[in-house]
Amino acid sequence: MTRFAPLAALMLASSTVFAAGPQPDVQAEMKKMQEAQAKLMAAMMSEHTSRLGYQETIAALQEAAKKRGWEVGPVVNMQEAMQKAGQKDARPFTMLAMCKKDLAETLLKAQMANRALPFAPCRISVFEGTDGKVYIAKPNTELMAQMAMPAFAPLLKQFVSEEKALLAGIAD
Repeated sequence: MTRFAPLAALMLASSTVFAAGPQPDVQAEMKKMQEAQAKLMAAMMSEHTSRLGYQETIAALQEAAKKRGWEVGPVVNMQEAMQKAGQKDARPFTMLAMCKKDLAETLLKAQMANRALPFAPCRISVFEGTDGKVYIAKPNTELMAQMAMPAFAPLLKQFVSEEKALLAGIAD
């Protein structure tokens, strides 16, 4: 026990010094962190106003995807799901699974080879905003390409080109 007495005295003295110093406003710091996280989450998504109506936007996206050789998967009615969960005033919201399959496969292989989290931007959402406008939301692939490892950043840039072509004539 006597071997630890100097260590205990040092710890007590250092905690007293720190306690006497200025204390950060923990709540203010937490709020700053939450705001930064919210900004990052918002930046990770890309939102575009559609030139078309709600159902027309969904149909146009599916048709454009097929024309570009994309795989078009299931359509999920999120408004219905939210209403079943108790949100009675849920606005129209549909999630589309669609992806440029060969590009996604190449991207996923490159990510796994580099021990990166496998992710391919293969979901697009269409929703009606509270302002009555129709919006298209998708992952911000352009930002992801800027932050990606050099081994697969070019593949994400190809996704960016594909997505821009897909949205041409549909979104502003």
